[in-house]
Amino acid sequence: MLNQDDDFDNDEDLNEPNRISRKKILVFLIPALIAIGLGVGFFYAFNHKFGNNGNANYSIVRNIIEEDGKEAESVTVFYDLPEITARLKDTSADEATARLKISVELNNVEDVAKIEALLPRINDAVIAHTIELTPDELESATGLYWLKEELLYRINLLTSPLQVSNLNFKNFEIQKPNEK
Repeated sequence: MLNQDDDFDNDEDLNEPNRISRKKILVFLIPALIAIGLGVGFFYAFNHKFGNNGNANYSIVRNIIEEDGKEAESVTVFYDLPEITARLKDTSADEATARLKISVELNNVEDVAKIEALLPRINDAVIAHTIELTPDELESATGLYWLKEELLYRINLLTSPLQVSNLNFKNFEIQKPNEK
């Protein structure tokens, strides 16, 4: 039935080396590793979720305090609120807008999740107060100070019992239409 020529288990096949040369391995392995490395590098460089502490919305500052020869560490967390644009109240026909970029200071990293949950209410409180102001009230240093204090008060009312220790303006612009 079977011819000896059809036998698949020849002794000749056992003598052939089945080795892959090191040169072939390097030719295929090095470009593959470079491609994987570039892919991972681009992922981390352009994916903002991995930019800062796993989250691009806050940064942590550790402070070491010495009292009576003992060292204690305190943590300050700066949480960036999204940019807010609000149309200002104005008696003239010109419409001015305010653009705010605010950072709030927190005393605990765990407070970030609570702030994120209340973010729509915080944004609403900032906009609701800002639209009641005129450009003239905001152009002076005193007006900006009172805006900061009022926003800090309103945010603390919303986030109670969590305490926001300070509010910082990262960017504050009043845009007026071009005068003719």
